[in-house]
Amino acid sequence: MIQSNTFDVVILGSGIAGLSAADELLDRGLSCVIIDSKNPGNGATSAPMLLANPATGRRAKRTWRAEECFRQISDFLERVEASTGALCYENNGVLRPALTKEVAKDFERSPEKYKWQKEWITWFPEVEFSRLYPYFGKNYGGLQIEHSLSINGPEFIQAALTYLSKKGLKLIQRSDYTFTQISGQWIFTIKNRESVSSKRVIDTSGKAQIDSNHWKFLPLHAVKGQTATFHFDEPLPLSHSVSSLGYMAYTSALPNQLTVGSTYEHTFEDLEPTPDGLQRLKSKLRDTLPDFANKIKVTEQWANVRVTVPDKMPVVGQHPEFPGLYIIGALGSKGMMMGRYAAYCLAESIFSRNKTDLEISVERFL
Repeated sequence: MIQSNTFDVVILGSGIAGLSAADELLDRGLSCVIIDSKNPGNGATSAPMLLANPATGRRAKRTWRAEECFRQISDFLERVEASTGALCYENNGVLRPALTKEVAKDFERSPEKYKWQKEWITWFPEVEFSRLYPYFGKNYGGLQIEHSLSINGPEFIQAALTYLSKKGLKLIQRSDYTFTQISGQWIFTIKNRESVSSKRVIDTSGKAQIDSNHWKFLPLHAVKGQTATFHFDEPLPLSHSVSSLGYMAYTSALPNQLTVGSTYEHTFEDLEPTPDGLQRLKSKLRDTLPDFANKIKVTEQWANVRVTVPDKMPVVGQHPEFPGLYIIGALGSKGMMMGRYAAYCLAESIFSRNKTDLEISVERFL
């Protein structure tokens, strides 16, 4: 049990943002504790499989600071695996088939339009794409994105916590808490535990940020995401994950399964997976990889919430009225891609006084 303690930083939440913040702070020699009222990674990071994909959206747009974001999350994952021996990710790239002529036009323009580095993304016309990847259904060509990660969410969370605990991270989980600021110090009252205090708090709690009185001025919005993990009798003939009408995450470590996911429910009553969601995901699989859809043997469903804002960019920075209170939020579908770099940007603004890019800063909403 953790006794009364003062830390350099308290982190709220243990998803990708919280784990990334802890990794960055510990590297800077700071003491920190993660407090989570539920189990670690109970939010979107707990998805069975996730992608860190730098080419998102209908037009395969290059994500914000794609190269640096990718470098940061790749480095984090590599260190976690090296320390723990866990196999939680694969750098296997992603394929984006163009299922319509309109999408094909966008994809063909994407490498030049978004100023991709040549080794990152390649457009293949219909005949060549179909020759290389014959398992796709009708398509008009496609993109191959070389640098994209497929991540086992639950494996990553547990391995990251093991790694970070070796570096000195403390974890308080499954405990309700309240906190208030007194004379510049944040005091946490935790059920059945002694108090914890710090001058700095980083809120990475995801959905809880929407209901927090501190962040009411931010236009945070919850979107429900669902996945279906399909199991097959035989290994799939894939070498990459797939981005098509959602995402389809594959790794060679689990060759007999494919996790299909999508985020589309802006209005929902609960977080349970639904029959309608399963049918939608099966339909996406059928439209993209028709032969696979007829060979499913076992299906497992999962659902949770992603938090976003209207411009679909992360929100990073200090609260305008409460000194020492910070946020990393609204990572949406780009959590694994941007979370680690967002943590770095916040740490730089706190400890090196480097101004955070307005595209992700809290300041754009003030």
